[in-house]
Amino acid sequence: KEDMHNILDWTIPLLPKNKPKHLLGIGAVEDIFNAVERGIDMFDCVAPTRWARRGHVYITPEAGGTKENKFRFNIENNRFKEDKKPIDKTCNCYACKHHSRAYLRHLSKASELTYFRLASIHNLNFLLRLMEKIRQSIKEKTFKKLKKEWLG
Repeated sequence: KEDMHNILDWTIPLLPKNKPKHLLGIGAVEDIFNAVERGIDMFDCVAPTRWARRGHVYITPEAGGTKENKFRFNIENNRFKEDKKPIDKTCNCYACKHHSRAYLRHLSKASELTYFRLASIHNLNFLLRLMEKIRQSIKEKTFKKLKKEWLG
């Protein structure tokens, strides 16, 4: 990560200021905040769907997401076997509005294709909502505060 930060610090000043900057392969919350802080505007990564396929779903700080757990948990953990809550109580995606952690755990453990779709929908929605919050914080000049709320 240090190398990535050094490369971004070196290359971004060389790019046209009036053009959007796109960074590939960034899907971790911490990396998104650090890249935005350096001037990156857009991201493209397989992480949200790859993590979904492996049973991991993203969660906000309000739902227990932290820098330490990388803002995600594994839905296949036994503790979710009878958990009636949505993946993330703050999420408005289809999976969170209509299905419990217990049901999604069941689908994942049974390798049901529906699980992969629902978890991917959730993870993509999570990142879209995060980017909306980041854009709003930039407009309101509160980006550093938002970053601190998420990363400490």
